[in-house]
Amino acid sequence: MALKNDFRAAMFARRDSQDRLKLLMNDMVIEEQLCQMRCSYCLTEDFNLLMNVPDARLRLTTDRRADWHQVLASYHASVDSPIMRLSGGEFFWLKGSTEFVAECSSMYEVVQVITNGVFLTPQRLEKLAELGNVQLCLSLDGHTLAMNDHRLPPKQHKLFDVIMRNLDNAAKMGIPIEIQSVLSDKNADGQADFARFLLDNYGEGVMLYFFPVRGDNKDSLAPPLGDHFAELLDRYDELETVLPPRPFVELIGAQLRTGERTLRCFATATMVQLFGQGDVSCCPYAWLSPMGNIQEQPTLIHEQFGKHQHYDMFMQPRPRFPYCKSCTGPIDVVNLYLMGEISETEIARCAPYAGPAALARLRELKAAFDPIFSQ
Repeated sequence: MALKNDFRAAMFARRDSQDRLKLLMNDMVIEEQLCQMRCSYCLTEDFNLLMNVPDARLRLTTDRRADWHQVLASYHASVDSPIMRLSGGEFFWLKGSTEFVAECSSMYEVVQVITNGVFLTPQRLEKLAELGNVQLCLSLDGHTLAMNDHRLPPKQHKLFDVIMRNLDNAAKMGIPIEIQSVLSDKNADGQADFARFLLDNYGEGVMLYFFPVRGDNKDSLAPPLGDHFAELLDRYDELETVLPPRPFVELIGAQLRTGERTLRCFATATMVQLFGQGDVSCCPYAWLSPMGNIQEQPTLIHEQFGKHQHYDMFMQPRPRFPYCKSCTGPIDVVNLYLMGEISETEIARCAPYAGPAALARLRELKAAFDPIFSQ
């Protein structure tokens, strides 16, 4: 209990001159139920089908930027963070999405947009590239259609060529790109070849991340337990340019062997999950019932950050919540950095954290937690 309280004290201690919490990232999800894809492993599969959202057409064709900015203003009154991560649903399916990214780019050192890549038209990419601090996180499970079998059902096979063409265009325009590959029984053994493809075609402009299928879907879609990353780790030096730091790759390889995460997670200590309608959750990966709504309770984040009962589940020395035991993601490069397993030079290779403001915030976080780790 004392150790948990020490972590919470460290979380609360990071305030700026305006008494705002100093966090790493604003993880903002907008219209999470609206996506045109049919990924079989999607955690919101029951909700993201267009025909199941009664007012979907209105939501897609109405510019709601004023509402999103109102939510952001409430967030900024309580929190300072150098990085913004935007996602949906499919965010670029929404009217006004490109304009909103442009408006947010002046508020953050980096704005990263998670996308399935279908709507990355040349015109949109040109506008994003001109901003200079916008990055993309592309969901893609491999460089072949077969590796994307759980992402693209037969009726959507034609989208594969569209996504690959858009990836090519984005890379040629110099937009930094993270690729998130969901590891399943269709692609876990092919990630070394995927990395080689990215290296040959794009080099250091792209970095490949991966995480195993999460939640209940892992029981039917995950690869059998085994040493699926043996080749990738053997070839790490060859492929390093397009791979995250080695400890991250080793972490994923270990989880594929054992089927269970053991690394502690500090995502809830570095950010909150902000939704487009104002709801706030403590974890950006496990969408539990919100802690509240920032529009209805402007002081919500100040009052609940680190205190809400959900933090008791997530701030454990080892993952205890069932979902956490099957969860990994790009945020683990931050976890590994905070725990001293990844150096500042290594994490600076990861595009969202390469800027001076992000690195300074990471140093602050690490300085706050180091005395506790030393116990």
